[in-house]
Amino acid sequence: MLTLDFSTLKEAIMAAALGLMMGLERESSGFERSRESQEALNRRETDRVEGLQGALGARTFALLTLLGWISVKVGGGSLAMPIAVQAFAAILIGLFYFRTSSPDRGLTTEVAALAAPLLGMLLTRDALLAVALAVIMTLLLLSKPWIRAWIPRLHREDLIATMQLLLVFAILLPLLPSRVLDPWGVLSPQKVGWMVALVASVDFLGYALSRVLGSRRGAALTGLVGGMVSSTVVTVTMSRQAREHPSMRSSGQVAVMLACATMAVRVAFLAGVVGGGSLLRPLLLPMAAMVATLLAATWWMYRSGEGLGVGTDDMPLRNPFHLKRALGWGLALATVLLLSAAARAWFGDRGLLVTAGISGLADVTPITLAVSSQVHSIGLDSRTAVLAIVLAIGANTLAKAGFAWISGGRAFGMRLTAMLAASLVAALAMVVF
Repeated sequence: MLTLDFSTLKEAIMAAALGLMMGLERESSGFERSRESQEALNRRETDRVEGLQGALGARTFALLTLLGWISVKVGGGSLAMPIAVQAFAAILIGLFYFRTSSPDRGLTTEVAALAAPLLGMLLTRDALLAVALAVIMTLLLLSKPWIRAWIPRLHREDLIATMQLLLVFAILLPLLPSRVLDPWGVLSPQKVGWMVALVASVDFLGYALSRVLGSRRGAALTGLVGGMVSSTVVTVTMSRQAREHPSMRSSGQVAVMLACATMAVRVAFLAGVVGGGSLLRPLLLPMAAMVATLLAATWWMYRSGEGLGVGTDDMPLRNPFHLKRALGWGLALATVLLLSAAARAWFGDRGLLVTAGISGLADVTPITLAVSSQVHSIGLDSRTAVLAIVLAIGANTLAKAGFAWISGGRAFGMRLTAMLAASLVAALAMVVF
């Protein structure tokens, strides 16, 4: 038996609010479409379109969620009433669609309306989940303009790589064994898989931002976005452009410095996720010193006004995730994990630091993940782990300075090397002292 109390009234108001949230978006979308068709239709047709689009608006959605909520309250523990209400709502929505359908009209509003009573029913069982789903649905409804603007920029390769990434998260990762396979206790297939997926997600985000923002950007945006995917690619690309177009020399240097700053932030993020707060706290100071030095150098170049508004050509950033590439990267990560653990077991911390410096010449990420995971798995001291990461960054930065000298010439490489070296000194100073 229903009783009118505050909790019941609050639940009913919440059910109506969820419907209103979705309905207001649908109604505003309908009015927007009507305004866009104003020039193509006469006044009589426009009035008809506005009336049809407004039929499934805020009030209708609110009533549908309330109807779903009432069906559970009235039906008690029986499913007969909720099923009957959902079937009744489906019939009404279906009749409305067939009466008002047109060749260019989709089903988005009708599908959202079918979900509204289910949200009201779910509210009686799990209010937090119902609110979260309503927010997600509203965001999906709002995303239509962004999706339509982004889809033309997608390549088939992007879609395939995205599906592969989702496949890894949904199917492959849960199936990997979690047992340790090496005598040092660092190599677990599931751990390696999760670290590969973590890096692929960060790289994919940077690549997606690069695609959304377009191929030609200013120097600052090129460095920030490109550094999320590969600061080495940014360095090589900017060096070649500086050699071919000397007017872009300062812009290229700014892009490389900001890419290296982004790399430092990326390293801190990955280390914090894998190693936890015990590693992130001591790593923040040297990374912050490195980033601050690079940003100060960038600000100084901006103040000098050395042509930093020049756009940059398209960088060869390809979708960073493919299954074959992920498997190869996982093998490389497993190798670094084993080598770093073996070097520490056989030669102590010095062996680990030497391994970090050598592996950092090629890529900072594997050794960062390796030492971060060892903080938990084998009790690696966080100070040693931080020093290993900074040494790997130092080796990688020296390699990028070499690329700058070789590809960009002496004029491009000299100033860039000095600024990168200053950022390394600042980072090492925070570790040593």
